[in-house]
Amino acid sequence: MLPTVSVPIYQTIYRLGALYSVYRIVIACCLTVIFLITLENQDSHYNYPSLYFYSVAAYTVISALQLILLRFYPHGVSKQFIGFFIVDIPFLSILTFALDGPNLAISILFVITVFVANFLLTKTKALFVTLVSVIAVIYQQFFGSFFDFSNLNNIGNSALLAFLFFMVYGIGQIAINRFQLLESLNTYQSIELFKLQNINRYILEQIEVGYLVLDEQYKIIVSNPAACLLLGIPPLYAHEQYLLSSFQPDLFELLEKTMIKDNERFQFESYKSAYTVDIRVQKLIVPNQALTLLVLEDAQKINQKVQQLKLAALGQLSASIAHEIRNPLAAIVQANDLIMGSSGQQQTILHQMISKQAVRINSIIKDTLDMAKNRKTTATKILLQDFLNDLLTNDLQDARQKIQLDIQTRLSVFFDDLQLRQVLINLIRNALRHNDEFADYILVRAFKSEHHICIDVIDFGKGVSKQDLSQLFQPFFSTEINGTGLGLYLSQSICEANQAKLIYVEQKQQGACFRIECPLTE
Repeated sequence: MLPTVSVPIYQTIYRLGALYSVYRIVIACCLTVIFLITLENQDSHYNYPSLYFYSVAAYTVISALQLILLRFYPHGVSKQFIGFFIVDIPFLSILTFALDGPNLAISILFVITVFVANFLLTKTKALFVTLVSVIAVIYQQFFGSFFDFSNLNNIGNSALLAFLFFMVYGIGQIAINRFQLLESLNTYQSIELFKLQNINRYILEQIEVGYLVLDEQYKIIVSNPAACLLLGIPPLYAHEQYLLSSFQPDLFELLEKTMIKDNERFQFESYKSAYTVDIRVQKLIVPNQALTLLVLEDAQKINQKVQQLKLAALGQLSASIAHEIRNPLAAIVQANDLIMGSSGQQQTILHQMISKQAVRINSIIKDTLDMAKNRKTTATKILLQDFLNDLLTNDLQDARQKIQLDIQTRLSVFFDDLQLRQVLINLIRNALRHNDEFADYILVRAFKSEHHICIDVIDFGKGVSKQDLSQLFQPFFSTEINGTGLGLYLSQSICEANQAKLIYVEQKQQGACFRIECPLTE
């Protein structure tokens, strides 16, 4: 009886047993052919030619019958495998006797039999086959030595062959243990993969977004119910491939005739569907395959989501503006109440307070409108050396003595000129306000890194505290009493519009560093 194994291992052992059964017939036929070829010199090759021939003939017939039985009755394979070795060992023993002791050819056949027994039988039965094989080789020489002292010379060869059988048995056990371990690991991985496929399938079935994967011939490789619903086609069964032309000819015709690029997006309507479908195309990088992923969504729902996001953003913006202008309005109301009964000097102070708070309100509204405008950018090639010198001369003349430049030569970026000025003025003014009172200057540095052109604005003040880092670029966040909290947010938005990034770089020593990372220019 075979050891308890999983179905894949059982099938593998069955196939191995079938191959061994074919091998037995091939060996029997070859021995028969060899006997017929050497028929004229039987006396020099065989001690008992008749015994040799009839045993080979009988072995051929029995092996053929066992192969037929294994092929048409695969249920009792464990007993059939035992039958193989019940036939093989006596047969090989008779051949050894007929050839006057073991030779190289018969020894190899014995070794193969012992080795295969480790795979087809249990460990105990394989050991029993090994012991019987040893006995079948040695007993002839042992009994022959009582009658013919010349046979004593062959006892050493037989003992060496017996030792070889045990070595083959040991190697076979190591091999079968390794084989079973690998098969068990393969089975475990197959089960885990099957579970993962089921989870993925369940996720695809639950989400509202439709997914359709097509191959080069526009066969549907993967689909989910949402995709079928949006395209107006019946649900497709998993693990089966369908032609898109048969189920959704309108989409097939559109994809076939139109050269749609990767990451392209378009809307699709069909007489088979009641939906206007928003489709995003994505090329999948798969070995030896060119697959296309179609991400399908209901266009009406997308428009609704966009409208909801706009309303939510408008509500957040309105709440933020209301919160920001509440303090200056309160100050204006308070100053207005006090101005009536105050002296001339106090009235001047209160007028200045009202004017200052009105400017602050106007600044909040102006920055908010600038943020909402989303103005179009016009990127041009800017030589940083010339640009920064011009910036200090024309826009920051009052603070030029407090700004030190450190610029690598021949650096250039693609950026909107006016917008880059706006960002740098904002960053430099912030750095000047937060610089240490004992520091003589702030540093504006431009250099080339591995992937970017970087512009750093560095001060030597206290830097940004760790609790404020997460809110640093949030709108209306400011550590200053009179700050609007929109400067850094607007600067970051402008950088993103120019395919650049504005980040905060923590300094090892005192100070803060804001860095603009621009893509490399050719």
